[in-house]
Amino acid sequence: MQFKKHKRKDTLLNFMLPKFVWTAGILIFYMIGMAIPIPLGNTMAQAKSNYMLQLASNATGGNLSSLTLLSLGLGPWMVAIIIWQVLVMIKPLGLSRLSPTEGGYVQNLIIFILSFIQAMGMLMNFHLNTSFENKFGIVCMLMAGGCLTIWLANLNAKKGVGGSMLIVLFRMLSGIEEQASTGLKLIINKNTNLYIVIPLFIIITLALVVVSVIMERSEYRIHVTRIMINNDLNKDSYIPIRLNTGGGMAIMFSMSFFMIISYILQIIAKHNISDIFNGFKNGISMYSMTGVNLYVISMFLLSIVFGFVNIDAGKLAENLRNSGDYIENVKPGRDTKKYINRYVTFFSVLGGLYIVLLAGCPMYLGVIYPKFQRIIMIPGTILMCLGMIFNVQDQIRAAQCLYGYKKWIN
Repeated sequence: MQFKKHKRKDTLLNFMLPKFVWTAGILIFYMIGMAIPIPLGNTMAQAKSNYMLQLASNATGGNLSSLTLLSLGLGPWMVAIIIWQVLVMIKPLGLSRLSPTEGGYVQNLIIFILSFIQAMGMLMNFHLNTSFENKFGIVCMLMAGGCLTIWLANLNAKKGVGGSMLIVLFRMLSGIEEQASTGLKLIINKNTNLYIVIPLFIIITLALVVVSVIMERSEYRIHVTRIMINNDLNKDSYIPIRLNTGGGMAIMFSMSFFMIISYILQIIAKHNISDIFNGFKNGISMYSMTGVNLYVISMFLLSIVFGFVNIDAGKLAENLRNSGDYIENVKPGRDTKKYINRYVTFFSVLGGLYIVLLAGCPMYLGVIYPKFQRIIMIPGTILMCLGMIFNVQDQIRAAQCLYGYKKWIN
């Protein structure tokens, strides 16, 4: 006797439910990995790193407060992405001619080197009275845990919801709670008129969220004439360009770069190669004016870079030309590309200034008033979290549109 297999209905629920199950399983696995201490030496010793470095680690999905299996986070992978993109753009290297498999080998080598540097730097932030063999074992375990974190992020991008950065979002949400509680305690300890200060703190936070939502969801629309669409519907055809084209990615990647650079300088300074590096290491920290200036500049430049990465004017112009569609009063091809690039440049710069204003300028407050160093990262953390939350929302909305059309097709 054979039982008939019932074909699962192709509905939105059946499409999204497995994705949410995969994401939940990945996050549970990640939480377990973050709770497993590395069993070599006194790895639960108190970290001697500065608080800003711990926040930067949280922003990459890592943990610098204690050494656990997944403490390394996604920092090496994030920096490797930028380095690889820069190397591909250097034509004499010929990396653009590599096959996807060969390019993957080169990227993995970069990730391996950066993981080793970050693991060594993290180890130096703990008081560990153990042998060299144990320290080497800890570095190997941190690197293995970093590879596992990258695999989990890619697995979530393939089968889950929220892409590869959902792990970072999950880690930062706990960091926001910690920063907010620290800020409230600081305000309560420094002020007696709490009836004014606490509501003002809440209002400023809500205003920051509202401004962030407006910048993330607002868009400029370039009207496109579609030759295959009825004239009544043609007015709704456009190319959207968001006001903040780069999103909050520039903040995360800037933190990753600073974390890697800080670890490199710490390793060099520890071995007393030159006293010059000791001064440079102190100068590039986020507690100094020089370090904050470099951080703000890198964040602004990365905002522009991500704007052009998210909106490829060349591909848009090519697709319009191949389909016969066009922007009114603009020639197809190269002129269309230049026309779109003008808007991308303008809004990328606008988004970069917005990111610098909200996430970069508070860093100067931490340099001038060190007592506020524990709360100055709150605006940047909010921007990053909102950007990733909107990414999840866009994925769900795209699935809703897909299955909204299917009922008419069937």
